[in-house]
Amino acid sequence: MRLPTPTRGAALVAGVALTAAVAAALVFSSLGGGPAAAGPTSAPGPSITPLAAALVPGPIDIDRKGQSNVVTVRIDFNPGDTTGWHFHPGPVFAQVVSGAVTLRHAAHGRCLSKVVRAGHGFFETPGAVHAATNRRQDPAVVYATFVLPPGAPPAVGAPIPAACD
Repeated sequence: MRLPTPTRGAALVAGVALTAAVAAALVFSSLGGGPAAAGPTSAPGPSITPLAAALVPGPIDIDRKGQSNVVTVRIDFNPGDTTGWHFHPGPVFAQVVSGAVTLRHAAHGRCLSKVVRAGHGFFETPGAVHAATNRRQDPAVVYATFVLPPGAPPAVGAPIPAACD
């Protein structure tokens, strides 16, 4: 299986991508979709092509009851771009595909900041107010998968937390 080539020298974790592709193949296979494939193939069944891989720190806790809207987007950050302060009504998995973004959030009365580089990702807990900014000179690309209650927007604007003001 050939993995996507990262841009701007970013290093994807090949083992994570392979594990994700194999897991996806097993899911498709268990759903009765025919023999599973770990990459483009001419054999019957779905063709699975990894788009991105990232190491996401835990713990990750998702407890959705009922239906969910699942939306995956590509977010292109030019130098200086920011999401502004916001929160999400449901959990979000994010993968930094190229470049780097700086995440900011308040915790325990302090404003915390963390740079997340290509090949790494992050999990956003529902309701947690935060902002993401590209503070670098090069563009950054993030893939984000939102798991949302039906009818909920992917993001809701929020005031700057007092600790980050």
